This record gives sequence, C-alpha cells and structure tokens, in this order.
Amino acid sequence: MARYDRTDLGAYSLGLLDAVETARVERHLSACPDCRQEVREFEAVRSMLDHLGPLEST
Repeated sequence: MARYDRTDLGAYSLGLLDAVETARVERHLSACPDCRQEVREFEAVRSMLDHLGPLEST
C-alpha cells in the first residue's frame, strides 16, 4: 500500500484529525504495517516530549 502523507500520520498521532479523517487513517493503518510503524514512532516522540518540563526563556 502507498505510504500516507506524513502530515496526516503526525496529526493522527496527536489526535488532531476529525472523526472522518481519523476513520480514513485507521482504515489505512489496518492494512499498512509501514505506516503503523511510523505512527508508533510519532507516538514515541510525543511521549518523550510530554515528559519534558516547560522551557524557560533566558
């Protein structure tokens, strides 16, 4: 299956898509192991960023 636009996968990982777009991406993910892996990678980065404290400006 063709790879999805990384923007769509990133937005999906962040929960930014509406219900129709989410369903479309999930249908694609059910058949595309490459994109499932990419979503796992996005989610791992998001998890790491969530653990960082707020940045202080100098």
